[in-house]
Amino acid sequence: MTFQLIETHFLEDIQSQGQLYLHPETGAQVLWLKNDDANRAFTISFKTPPYSDNGITHIIEHSVLNGSKKYPTKEPFVEMLKGSLNTFVNAMTFSDKTIYPVASTNQKDFSNLMGVYLDAVFQPNFYDNDLILAQEGWHYHLEKAEDDLIYKGVVFNEMKGATASPDQQLYNHMMRMLYPDTFYQYESGGLPSAITDLTQAEFIDYHRKHYHPSNSLTILYGDLDIDQALAQLGEYFDGKGKGQVVDLQIPIKKPAVRDLKDSYSLAQGDDPTNKDYLALVWHTGLTTNSLEGTALEVINKLLMGHNEAPLKKALLEADIAADVWGEVNDFGYPTGYAIVAKYTDAEKQAQFKQIVFDSLQEVLVQGLDKDQIEAALNRLTFVLKEEAISESSPRGVIAGLKVLSSWQYQGNPYQNLEFTPILDELRTKAANGYLEDLIREKLVNNDYLVQIALVAEPGKSDKQEEKVLADLQAYKAQLDSDQVQAMVDKTQALIERQEAPDTPEDLATIPMLTRQDLKADLDLEAVKVSAFGTKGKAYNADLFTSGIDYLQLFIDISDLPSSVYPHLGLLAALMGRIPTQSHSMTDLQTLMDLHTGGLAAGINIYEVPGQEPKTYFVIKGKALEASLDQMVDLMKEIFLESQWTAQKDILQRIQAMISSFQNRINYGANALVMNRALAQYKASMFLNEQVSGIDFYNFLKASRDALKTDQGESLTSELQALADQLANPDRLSLFYVGQADRLDTIKAKVATSFKDLASQAMGPAVTHPTGQVQNEAFVTAQDVNYVGLSTPALADLTYAGKVYVLGTILRLDYLWNNVRVKGGAYGAGFRHVRTGNIEFASYRDPNIDKTLATYLNTPAYIDNLALTDQDLLKYIIGTLSSMDQPLSAYDKGVKALSLYLTGQGVDSLKTYKEEVLAVQEADLKGLADSFRQALASYSKVVIGNKTQIQAEADQFDQIYDLF
Repeated sequence: MTFQLIETHFLEDIQSQGQLYLHPETGAQVLWLKNDDANRAFTISFKTPPYSDNGITHIIEHSVLNGSKKYPTKEPFVEMLKGSLNTFVNAMTFSDKTIYPVASTNQKDFSNLMGVYLDAVFQPNFYDNDLILAQEGWHYHLEKAEDDLIYKGVVFNEMKGATASPDQQLYNHMMRMLYPDTFYQYESGGLPSAITDLTQAEFIDYHRKHYHPSNSLTILYGDLDIDQALAQLGEYFDGKGKGQVVDLQIPIKKPAVRDLKDSYSLAQGDDPTNKDYLALVWHTGLTTNSLEGTALEVINKLLMGHNEAPLKKALLEADIAADVWGEVNDFGYPTGYAIVAKYTDAEKQAQFKQIVFDSLQEVLVQGLDKDQIEAALNRLTFVLKEEAISESSPRGVIAGLKVLSSWQYQGNPYQNLEFTPILDELRTKAANGYLEDLIREKLVNNDYLVQIALVAEPGKSDKQEEKVLADLQAYKAQLDSDQVQAMVDKTQALIERQEAPDTPEDLATIPMLTRQDLKADLDLEAVKVSAFGTKGKAYNADLFTSGIDYLQLFIDISDLPSSVYPHLGLLAALMGRIPTQSHSMTDLQTLMDLHTGGLAAGINIYEVPGQEPKTYFVIKGKALEASLDQMVDLMKEIFLESQWTAQKDILQRIQAMISSFQNRINYGANALVMNRALAQYKASMFLNEQVSGIDFYNFLKASRDALKTDQGESLTSELQALADQLANPDRLSLFYVGQADRLDTIKAKVATSFKDLASQAMGPAVTHPTGQVQNEAFVTAQDVNYVGLSTPALADLTYAGKVYVLGTILRLDYLWNNVRVKGGAYGAGFRHVRTGNIEFASYRDPNIDKTLATYLNTPAYIDNLALTDQDLLKYIIGTLSSMDQPLSAYDKGVKALSLYLTGQGVDSLKTYKEEVLAVQEADLKGLADSFRQALASYSKVVIGNKTQIQAEADQFDQIYDLF
C-alpha cells in the first residue's frame, strides 16, 4: 500500500472514526471519516491563492472538467451527471482553496465519480487545447468580420452577475481593506475587467504548480472500500515526487489605509437617496481557533440577532439604515467581524461608528444576560446536532468543508467536527465573563478596524459596459484584415468544437452503471391520517427523528380571497419576529432558543389538477421531546398574542424583508421568472406571487412607505383582523413528523393549548384568479439576465416517466450546450412538474432573444433525437439519481404529506420510477408534438440588464423597474 495509516481518532459528535493516512512520497495526507453512512463522499482540495483578479483559480475549476487524459470527452463532468446516481457533484472555488467533492450511495458509482474527478484535476486536456480557456474563461467573440467585437465566456458572464451585487462588492472590499498585502485582496472568482487579461501560458503554469498531490488534502467519508479508494488515489500520487506546498498562513498586519469610499450601480434613472451601504469590519483572529469563532457567533446573535438585540436596536432606533446586521466572516485563514448598514446615507458614517462603539461600551457596563447566553448556546447546539443526523444534505461534503477550514492551515483536522467539547468549554467560560472579554478585546479595544462606504450610483454599470464595448470596437478598428480574420477563425473553431458531438470511442471511456445496478425501490411511507379537533385532521409521518418533535399547525385559509394573500404572507413573516402581549422580542427570542430549534410560519399552497389550490397558513416548530409543552405554548403565543399594531417593529421587519428579497434577485432570479410566468396562467402560482414573488415585494415596498409616512393603521388593522379570523378551531389541523406512539401526546397538547378558541363560521372555498397573461421584463442593475418562459401543459403533456427522462436530456444536453456552452450563460434549467407546468429559465445569461429562441426550438430538438442504447441508459440513470436523493426524516414526511394533499400518494413515485426504467427512444421522440402544442402559447419573463431589455423591447408587453 502506498499510504500509511498514521493516526486514528474517534469523533463522538458525528459517530465516526477519523483515520489519517500519509502518502510518504509526496507528503499528501488523506483523512477517512469512517462510519456506516451509505452516502459516501470524496473531496480533494488544493491550496489555490490567487495572484490577481483574473479569476485563474475559478476558471481552472471549470476547465479541468472539460476533458482529461483518460476521459477525453468535451465534458466528462456532464457525461457523469447524465449517467450517475450521485447525490452530490460539484466543484467550488474559495478565497484560497479549490475543492472537488462528489457523493453517492452506490459504491460502484462512487468509485466511478472519484476516478473521473481525479483524472480531471491531475490530467486535464486544456494544456493542449486553448479553446477550453476560451469557452470557460473568456475570448474575443467575432462570428463574422463585420460584427461588433464582444467578450464571451462562462466565468466571465457568471462574474458579471456575481460582482453586480453590492453585497458581494462589499465583501470583496472587506478582504481588500483588511489584508491589502496578501492574496486576500484579490477576487478569486475573477473580476470581468481582469479576467480578459488571463493568458493560456499563465493558465498552464498555475495548474502545474498548484495541482500536485503535495499541495492537496483529501477527505473520504462513509461506509466505503478504503483499499479501493486509496488505490485510486495512488494511481495519481505515486511517482509524482515532492511538489510545491503552498503556505496559506499569511502574515497578519494592520493596513495603512483604514477608510474606503466606492460606489455600486443602480439602474439608470433610479433614485440613489438613502441607498448607500456602510460597514465596520474588524480582523478578529484565525480560523484555526474554533472556540473564539464559535464565541463570536454567539456574540453576534446576542448583539444583532433580532430587532431588540442591544446593538441592532440602537442602530435601528437612530434610523441609521433600513436594515442592519452583523456577520462573522471566515475569509480563509483570517476571520473578521462586520457590522453592515444597508440603505443608508454615507454621510452617516461617523454617527454609525459612534453608535456602534457607544452600544458596545454599554453592553460591557451592563454585562450580557445569562439566560440569553444559555439560550443562544442551546440553539446552536440544536442546529449542530440536527445537522449531524440530517440526510438531506451531503453530510460527507459538509464534514469535508469543516475539516478543511482548519486542516489546510496546519490546524487540527478534527476540531470543527467535535462541537460538544467546544460548546461545553464555551458554556463554562461564558459564566465567568469570557464573552464580555472577547467583545472588549476583539471589538472595543481592537484598532485593526476598517470602515467602508459604498455609495449608490445610477447607471454606473451601463457606463462601464458602454466603455468596454467602445474600447473593443476601437481595438478591432486598429487590426488589419488578417488579424480580424484570425479572430473570426478562432471564434468559428470554438463554435465548431462546441457543436461537434463526442466520438463514440471517447464516450465509451466514461464509466457508468448497468441496468442491474438500478432499482425501483421506494424509501418513503405514506402519512397516516386521523381526526383532530372539531373539523380538522392529524397527519403523521411515522419516522424515527432522534428524539426531535417536528410539529406544524395547518390553518385552513381556503375561504380567504387572493386580495388578502399579501397580508397573509406578511403575517406569517412577522410571527416570532415581533413582540407579543406576554413578552418583549428579547424575552420571546430567549424562550424560543431555550426550548426549541426554531419557530416560523408560512403559506403552503398545494396544486391539485382540475381543482382549486389547497391553501394553509402554517406555523412550524421543532424541539426535543422533553420541550414539547414549551414549544406548543410558544406556537400558541406567536399565533394568538403577536402585537399586530406594533408599527415600529413591523416596519423594521418589512425593511429587512425587502433587503432579503433584493438578495434573492441577485442570486435566485431564475426561480422568480419561472414562477412569475406561470402565475399568469395558474391560480396556485398566482397565489405564490402574492406571498413570495414580485407582487409580494411590491406590496412590502408599499407597506413600508405607508408605515414611514404614518399611514400604516390600515395595514396593521388588516393584520389584526386576519389574525383574529385565523384563530378558529374549525380551521385547525396538525402535521407531526415523529414516531406514531407519540401522536396522541402531540394531539392532546395541541388540543389543550387551543381549547379556548371560539368557533367561527367559515365561508365557502374561494375560486382564485390568475394573473394577466403578458410578457414582462424587470430592469435591475445587472449586466446579465435571467430569462424565463413557462406555460401550463397539463392538457398537452401528461406527467410520466418518459417526460422525466426527457427533462434530464434537455437540461444536460440541449440547454447545457446551447444556453451555457455556446450562449455563455452560467446555467439553464427545465422543469416539468406533476401538475403539468413546463418551465424554462437561464441564470446569469448574456442573451435574451437567443435563449428564448432555444426554448421554443425544443420540439425540433426532440424530433431529431438519436440515442444509442447506451445513451438512453445513461439518461435513465441520471433521471433516477434525481429521484433517489437521500432525505432526512423531516423532509421525507413533508414530501409524503405533499403527495397526499395533492391526491397522488407515495405509490405514484414508484410508478414513475418504473416508467423511467422502461423508457424507449420512441417514447421520447413521441413527445415532440406534445411540446409543440404546449409551446403554442406561453409567457416569458426576464429580469436583467436595462440596455439589453430595451434592445429587445418588442418582446415584452410591459417593462418595469424592479429596484
